[in-house]
Amino acid sequence: MPWGAKEIRFSVIAALVSGCGKTSSDAVSAVSAQADSSASGAAASAVGGALSGSSSGGAQALYRANDHDPVHSFWSLIARAARPEIALASSLCPTFQTTGLGCAASGSNMWLTDSDCTFSGKATWTGVQELTMSSGSAACGTFPNPGASATLYRQVVTASGSSTPGTLQLVSDNATATIDDATNNLGNFDGDSISTIINGGYGSAVHLGSSGTPDSVVLKRRVFVTGSFDHSLDGTLSVSETAGVRTISGSISVYHNRLKVIGTSNFANVMHSDQCCLPTSGTITTSFSAGSNVSPTLIGSAMVGHSEVLTFTGCGTANLTNTDGSSVSVTLNRCF
Repeated sequence: MPWGAKEIRFSVIAALVSGCGKTSSDAVSAVSAQADSSASGAAASAVGGALSGSSSGGAQALYRANDHDPVHSFWSLIARAARPEIALASSLCPTFQTTGLGCAASGSNMWLTDSDCTFSGKATWTGVQELTMSSGSAACGTFPNPGASATLYRQVVTASGSSTPGTLQLVSDNATATIDDATNNLGNFDGDSISTIINGGYGSAVHLGSSGTPDSVVLKRRVFVTGSFDHSLDGTLSVSETAGVRTISGSISVYHNRLKVIGTSNFANVMHSDQCCLPTSGTITTSFSAGSNVSPTLIGSAMVGHSEVLTFTGCGTANLTNTDGSSVSVTLNRCF
């Protein structure tokens, strides 16, 4: 299947569960009990958002979000913001298919600008996304496919026509999310050095192999919600594709900037199909460790030295083995 027919979206990660009124052990279980909030679930959602597919007939990947649930719909809207061409938005929200106001192109670069762009009447996105091809010329109205053995970069920038990394905000009635591609080292709590992707900043990059299908995805992005969570994600994963099924392998780091622990999420034969943005099979094992420079919080300390395992049984359904050894059947709800 031609890569231009696929969804290429970029984003990051889950919610922080409060441990107030609970013991450290209970709090750790609470953090892991919700698949979307676990580090493994967060990694799956992020990768699903960065590299998932639509069918050759144009059917979009599934967003398993309840539009009547403000938390789920909030994250569903982040997914759509990160994938503007399928956004459920007003006509003022530009996509790469836009040929008028909101889309601009020059050379290998395309800019999509949203100014208080309303998604489904529930949240607004304000910011600019730059799509940069390592080869070829970009044109509004056409998906920016750089071709075989080339790379497509996506980065939030400060203005249309600019290549200065920036931030965007998505605001709903009860929360404000910031996607940050500019802060040095993704603002990770431990001060680790994180290399940039393009323009001296971060974002996402998908490399296409000689066959024109993705063979790797780089994820480097920070997402935080005021008063809730703050996560930085960094890593490169290998991708292989056969008959529309993509198999992901490798590992990524998830910095829990509030718990002050680092999760290393290892992907083993994690598969994505054209009909689901979430994994359909495979296993993600996440091991938790302390940083080198900053001590974990009380809840974070209870996670250090332990692992959780997320084994997928279907489109976004899985069995989660928590850090305390307990197991539960779960359903992931978000790709973004």
